[in-house]
Formats: sequence, structure tokens, C-alpha cells
Amino acid sequence: MNKLKGKKVIWIGDINVDQNKINDLDYRKLDSTLKSFNMVQIIQNYTRVAKRGNKFTHSTIDVILTNCYSEFNSSEVLQEQIGDHYAIQCELEFKVEKPPSFEKVAIHDYSTNNIKAFQTYLANLDFTPLFQSSNVDSACLILEENLNKYHDHFFPIKTVKKHEKFIY
Repeated sequence: MNKLKGKKVIWIGDINVDQNKINDLDYRKLDSTLKSFNMVQIIQNYTRVAKRGNKFTHSTIDVILTNCYSEFNSSEVLQEQIGDHYAIQCELEFKVEKPPSFEKVAIHDYSTNNIKAFQTYLANLDFTPLFQSSNVDSACLILEENLNKYHDHFFPIKTVKKHEKFIY
């Protein structure tokens, strides 16, 4: 329990210590332990009905233990039974934090497969017409146009999410 100090704790379950028997030693030990950790048991009605001979016994052994009682909207024993136990429920007040928003950006897909495909294409490209050109400016323009065209072909644009704390 020391690991839970400073944290909000909710335990729900069957503890087999009747919360109605306040003079019982097991009850007093549990109550003392709960108080030392600022915890309370919030189920007030009986949660189990058992028949013993001709008599019915009523006990509160299904509990909700917590140190954040002020955040509970309600708690109750339901009339639905599971075996000889009644179901219990609680409703809490809490806020779900909105995840950080991500900006979408367009980038080229430089995946390993795309790079290998581009390298294969370049290795098989015939540069002879460029080498035979007598006009350097014309040859550079043809080379640039082809490289840009095939760059866009082999490395298509993809949209990814970007956040200031993460690299996309």
C-alpha cells in the first residue's frame, strides 16, 4: 500500500469482512488499515444474502474502497444477483484529457524499398543521349527534368501527422 501513497485508489471486490459487524476484530483491523491510508468503504447496504438453516443472513462483504470519495457521483447495491451476492456499482466524476492535436504535413516517402527501386532505375538508365549532346545547358535541363520526374514517381507524396514533440 505504500506504493499507492499520493495516488487515487479505488478497490472493488469481495473482501469477506462483514462491514456491518463493527465490533468484530477483522472489521476493526481492516477499518484501522483503511484509515491509515485515508481510505473509506462506500457501500452502505448489504451485498450478500445467505440461507443458514431456516435463517437468512445479510452481510456487506462486497465493497468499494477508495481514497478519492469526493470524486464519486454515486454508489449503490443493484438488485441483480450474481450467485448469492448483489452487484455493486459506482459512478465517478472525471475528465478525459484530449490528446494533443497533430498537424498533417505532406512529405516524400523515402522508404527503403523506394530508395532501392530508385537506385535500380538509375543504375539501368542510359545516359548516352546526354553525353552526346553538344549543348551543356540543354543536357542539364533534360537531366534535371528526368530526375525530378522519376524522383516524384519513386518517392510519392504521403501525408503524415506531425507534433511538436515528435519526429514524423
